[in-house]
Amino acid sequence: MIQILIFSLVVSYGLSILVRKALIHFNILAHPGERKMHKKAVPEGGGIAVFITVILASVIFLGFDPKYLGFYVGATLMFVLGLIDDIFDIRARYKLVGQIIAVVLAMFLGLTIQFVTGQGGTVMSIGLLSLPLTFFWLLGVTNAINLIDGLDGLSGGVAAIASITLGIVAMSEGRTEVAALAFILAAATIGFLPHNFSEKKKMFIGDSGSQFLGFSLAALSILGVTKVAATFTMLAPIMILAIPIFDTCYAIVRRAKNGKKIFIADRGHLHHRLVDLGFTERKAVTFIYYITILLGFVAVFSTKLPPKSAGVLFVITVGMIVALSFMLSRQHKERC
Repeated sequence: MIQILIFSLVVSYGLSILVRKALIHFNILAHPGERKMHKKAVPEGGGIAVFITVILASVIFLGFDPKYLGFYVGATLMFVLGLIDDIFDIRARYKLVGQIIAVVLAMFLGLTIQFVTGQGGTVMSIGLLSLPLTFFWLLGVTNAINLIDGLDGLSGGVAAIASITLGIVAMSEGRTEVAALAFILAAATIGFLPHNFSEKKKMFIGDSGSQFLGFSLAALSILGVTKVAATFTMLAPIMILAIPIFDTCYAIVRRAKNGKKIFIADRGHLHHRLVDLGFTERKAVTFIYYITILLGFVAVFSTKLPPKSAGVLFVITVGMIVALSFMLSRQHKERC
């Protein structure tokens, strides 16, 4: 496993240097705007390095397993769609259509939540709930990671932390191949992050990266978390990804309440509110990292609990996130 991690880390870092040069050559840049935090044009499309690294490491060290075909195809389509958006800046509605096609195709190829495993090893089918649950999970997490891509290192760092946590959970469930995929994703993302944080040679991960990361996390959570009890099968990944998931849900409610289209971006996301409250960009990112790490510990711990205890822990965790969000919103309104 160490060999896989070192390979993914080194390849991603090296590829990122080459990708940045290519992006500049082809003038694929993110320009400053009203909702954007950067002040000058920055190469956008670092997800190319992350994507190539993950696919390359997976093929070399894990080979090709047909049972993961849905994951590979869906993740590839999300990456390509994101790259097209990085280059041509396509409208949100068209991007959503593309995401739906990618999700449906991945599901057609077998990437679905089909059963849950209760205490004692009892397998229970979720029947007709399988398709809608899988659809909204894959689409929702993809967009959740995409929407938090607003500060240097935010989406990549959160995705890396979530990947490591999913890998630990998958390893504890005996899903070593899924764990390896999760750790490859984490290492590839970490290899890119120094370029995202760099002041002189900065590069953004872009939609190509954030959509790829989001879909990959959603897919790996389906493939790797199979033994959590009863209704709480998706409890661990929900807690791992609680910040981007809740931030996305809050954004939808906020925009609908204000009479705005839910696809039109704004500056109401958690990271924006933290910056507006006086956090530096780096401190805002670090703050969200700490919360995500804490949620990762809670998620791993929850997989070892009985169903009722896991449910109580889940409710408490969600309640704390909601309380934190409302507290920040209130302070933001008073400040602004």
